[in-house]
Amino acid sequence: MTDDGGSKPRSGFPLWGSLAIPAGILWGTVLGILIGLLLGNVVIGAAIGAGLGVGIGLVLFAAAVVIASANL
Repeated sequence: MTDDGGSKPRSGFPLWGSLAIPAGILWGTVLGILIGLLLGNVVIGAAIGAGLGVGIGLVLFAAAVVIASANL
């Protein structure tokens, strides 16, 4: 058995990376609804907002994967 000298354990996957996609969907939908209210169609605004939220969430998730893999 080897002794690692009491070093800190490696950090896991970033929490913000795990929450990126659900938060993107939630905030995208809310902002889409608000914009839809201003422009006259809430359903289309919510759908477009959720789609943009998923896209932004995936970008942040990919960034978290890169950061987590750099710590290996």
